[in-house]
Amino acid sequence: MAHIEQNRAVVESDETFDGRIAPAEQAEIGRPVRLRDGATIEGSVYGGTVETEAGVTVEGSVMADDGIELDGTRVGGEVGTPDKVVASDSHIDGTVTGQRVRLVDCIVRGNVVGANVILEDCIVLGIATAERRLAVEDSLCYTFRSQGETELRDATLVLPQAIADGPLDIETPVTVAGLGNMDVTDDAESDGRLPEMDANDCYEQDGTTYLTLAPRILNLEKVTGRLEELERAVMAAVDDTSGDGGTEMSVEDVLSLFDVDHGHASTPG
Repeated sequence: MAHIEQNRAVVESDETFDGRIAPAEQAEIGRPVRLRDGATIEGSVYGGTVETEAGVTVEGSVMADDGIELDGTRVGGEVGTPDKVVASDSHIDGTVTGQRVRLVDCIVRGNVVGANVILEDCIVLGIATAERRLAVEDSLCYTFRSQGETELRDATLVLPQAIADGPLDIETPVTVAGLGNMDVTDDAESDGRLPEMDANDCYEQDGTTYLTLAPRILNLEKVTGRLEELERAVMAAVDDTSGDGGTEMSVEDVLSLFDVDHGHASTPG
């Protein structure tokens, strides 16, 4: 059975806890919370630290003062801490916020925000934002905004524009998936491949550096309409996570709104 005590909170394997786990008095604010494999929490979780094992489901949000570690977990709300978030093979139906964020094999139906953000084999249906360092590897994001160092390898963006105010290392060209197959100038993508961006697509305007496909797009009017569709798709995905009844659209549904083949990034459970 669950052990919800002043100095710790533990939900045992395959147990369902009816309600939220949150401090009820000052002495409980910093207690660690551990959710063992297969546990289900029918509410949100708040702790000094929060650690989950494989197969855990949290129907609400996960918040912690000193760090969050998720392993094979489904979270029905936000994930946030002023410290670090480490997650693998997890599905998060909301925004992830932390000082240091590292996500591996994860799906996030919201934004990822941190000072240092690392994404590996992930799908982020919102914006990845980093203050000091952003690394995107084998991952798909709607777009990104980085104020520090940025490293991109086998990255896919839905929006054909991103902001990188700092050193930008594009190890491999960035695929633009949201516009579908289209003609761009000075490129070899007329063979049916999706358009790509590299270091030659960086432009500075009013002190801001943009990685953008815009100057090479031949039919701007067509793209303008498509960008409006993409924005509506993002809003639909975010709105779908904010209702009391949980999400209704599958990840495949959301990517379909983007007109993106989910084969461009892994789709962990």
